[in-house]
Amino acid sequence: MKYRLFIFLLCSGFSVKAQLDNSAFDQKLKLTPEDSSRFYAGIRVLAFGKNNEYFETTYNGYTLFGYQFNPFVYYQVGAKLRLDVGAYIQQDFGNTEFSTVVPTFSLKFKHKNFSTIIGTIEGGLHHQLVEPLYDFENVLNKRIENGLQLLVEEEGLFLDAWVNWEKMIYFNDPDQERFVAGLSLNKRVFNKNDWSLSIPIQATVRHAGGQIDVNPKPLTSVFASASGFVINKNTSGVIKSFGLKSYFLTYRSLTSRIVPYKDGNGIYINPYVQSKFGLSIMGSYWRGNEFLTNDGGQLYPSTTERYPFLVQPTRILCMLRILYEKQLMKGLSLTARVEPFYDTYSDNIQYAYGFYFNFTDRFFLGHAKEN
Repeated sequence: MKYRLFIFLLCSGFSVKAQLDNSAFDQKLKLTPEDSSRFYAGIRVLAFGKNNEYFETTYNGYTLFGYQFNPFVYYQVGAKLRLDVGAYIQQDFGNTEFSTVVPTFSLKFKHKNFSTIIGTIEGGLHHQLVEPLYDFENVLNKRIENGLQLLVEEEGLFLDAWVNWEKMIYFNDPDQERFVAGLSLNKRVFNKNDWSLSIPIQATVRHAGGQIDVNPKPLTSVFASASGFVINKNTSGVIKSFGLKSYFLTYRSLTSRIVPYKDGNGIYINPYVQSKFGLSIMGSYWRGNEFLTNDGGQLYPSTTERYPFLVQPTRILCMLRILYEKQLMKGLSLTARVEPFYDTYSDNIQYAYGFYFNFTDRFFLGHAKEN
C-alpha cells in the first residue's frame, strides 16, 4: 500500500524539470568587452558527497566523496577571443593519491551569439542533456571533456554540437580510440502570457575502435537520442514556475558487435515546480524497453556493463527529487539533493542523497602592454 501511495504522489501532483536547475555547476568561459586585453587568474572548487543506497536493483549502491580543484589563468584578446590554461585536480577522500591530474587548455572565439571552443570544452551539464543520456554523476567522476564545440545561444534558442575525444591511440596501441559526438538543441516555439513551449532534440554517438591499435575487441558505435516538448509557466509569489517536460528516447547499436539489445526505447515524463526560495521538486516516470545508454544514469538501462548478469527488458521507475540551492556568499553556493525512487524490479523504495559546495572566483593580474 505504501508503494502505491508513493507512486500516486509522484505521478499526480508533484512536479520538476527533467533537468533540475544545475546553474551552480556552471563553468562557462565568459567574454565581456570590459575584459579586453586583460589577464586574470581564477579558481573553481567543487566539494561533494553523494551516497547511493541501492539494493537488489540493476545497479548496486556506492558513495562518492571528495573534491575538485581547477586553478587557471586566462587572457582575453580583444572582445571575441579568450585563452585559458590551467590544471584539473581531483581527490577522492580515503585515497591518498589524486584520482585525476590533467592540464586544461581552452581557446574560445565568440561572435555575436555564436561561439566555438577547441581544447577543454564547456561540457558536462552544459550540454543540457536529459539524465538517461547524461548522468549527473559524470560531473563527479569524469568532468573534463576535451575536443571541439560549437555553440549558439540566444533568446529562445540553444544549440550545442561537440566532439569529446576521450582516448587517443598510436601505432600498435593496446587500447581502442574512444570519442563521443553529440548534439543538443532547444528551440522555443511559443511564448505568451508567461506560458512557453519549447522543442528539445538531443543525440549522442559513442564510438570505440581504430585502425592502428592491436586491441582484439570489435569496433562499436552506439546511437542514443531524446526528443519531446517542454511546457513552462512562470508565476509570481511563492511558486516561481511549474511545467512539464516529456521525452521519447531511442537507442540503437550501429555495428555488428554482440550487445544485449540491438535497439530499444523509453519514455521519460517530468512534471516540475520551482519556488522562489531555492527549493525545487521533480517527479519523474521512466519506462524503458530494452534501452541501453552511452553515458546516462545507470538506473535507466535494462542492463549495465558493470552488472551484465542483471537484466530487466522492461525497466520502470518512479522518482521524486528534492533540490535545495543556497547562495552562501559571493562565489560560494550550497546544493543539496534527496532522490527517493520506486523500482519495480525490486518492488521497493530506494534512495540517494548528496551535497555540493561550488566556489569560483577570479583575480585581476594586469593589462597587456600596447605595441
